[in-house]
Amino acid sequence: MLFGACGLFQVFFIFVAQYLLNVGNHLVVILIPIGATVALFFGVVIIFESFAQVERKKKLKSQFSKSRQKTSKIQKFLHFPIVRPLIITFPIFTILFFSTYGICYTFLNNIMSFLIAENLATLVSLLIANFIEKKYAKIQRI
Repeated sequence: MLFGACGLFQVFFIFVAQYLLNVGNHLVVILIPIGATVALFFGVVIIFESFAQVERKKKLKSQFSKSRQKTSKIQKFLHFPIVRPLIITFPIFTILFFSTYGICYTFLNNIMSFLIAENLATLVSLLIANFIEKKYAKIQRI
């Protein structure tokens, strides 16, 4: 499900690049988002696993508590394990992509601006996913 969501997200960027940003090179518009899909999927899985690990710890610690708070449907949806990593990753990627594209477009052509923006946004998204894993879940790797 996470891979499909990342793929659909990149299909949106293929559409934007092809029709709104006028990137004419079909190889760039198709091959770069395929790599970005795999990288974003990896970042989303990292965030998903860190949230799942923290939830497992909380469930083990509060196994015997009886207090349950009522939550609204929107809170249940936002705290659903698959939705939270997507809500974190996709806005970060989108903001970085469009800001980098805007900056690069002033100096470069459409194709190079798209290449740099897509790769930089993917790289920063992976770094943020790694930061979340290290700080939130406090995972120690040997």
